[in-house]
Amino acid sequence: MKRTVISLTVLMASVGLLAACATASKSPAEYVEDRQKLMKAHGDAWKNVQDGAKAGNLQAVASNADVMANNAKQIPALFPEGSMTEKSKAKPEIWQKKAEFDASAKKMEMESIKLRDTARTGNAQATNDMIKDFGRNTCGSCHTPFRVPPPRQG
Repeated sequence: MKRTVISLTVLMASVGLLAACATASKSPAEYVEDRQKLMKAHGDAWKNVQDGAKAGNLQAVASNADVMANNAKQIPALFPEGSMTEKSKAKPEIWQKKAEFDASAKKMEMESIKLRDTARTGNAQATNDMIKDFGRNTCGSCHTPFRVPPPRQG
């Protein structure tokens, strides 16, 4: 029994070390590239939600909200400590307030799931009511405190 516990402990430590090595193998530039790709896909899904709602296509709203929920799950892992480059628009506050940042990603996930489920009911009014404030309440809850604003046009 003691031998099994020791073997299991060694196995768990090995798995943890392998996971740490796999994570550490990415460069900061690779993390930035991965998160920019994810955010681009996320923005495309949000545009598709809006377009679907305008067209009365609640199935498109639901499927794209599902994409957004799945994207949101990936966000925290794409921001490990030390993953800044000059191409990154991330603010240092991400790592200074990591729990708050992670909570914003979780909020995006949960609100996207609510939007998906509401669209699946076929209730266009309820779906449009959710969409009305969705960007400000979800995207904005992360972008405002944790992302460098884009340069002003004009």
